[in-house]
Amino acid sequence: MHRLMYSCEQVSKLSSRAMEQPLGLFDRSMLKFHLMMCKGCSNFAIHIEFLHRASHKVPEALEKDEG
Repeated sequence: MHRLMYSCEQVSKLSSRAMEQPLGLFDRSMLKFHLMMCKGCSNFAIHIEFLHRASHKVPEALEKDEG
């Protein structure tokens, strides 16, 4: 049986995992619901997404500097 809402700890792990692999429908829904209700987790998700995108741009920038 699932709780009505995931904990902040569960959501932080799920947010991180979502950067690397697709989530199932239930997890995606629970994540979105929690993020609508919790400002702290919403901020965490925004920051982790920014860091994920930035980390993928570093190799591209290094290649441009070398070339």
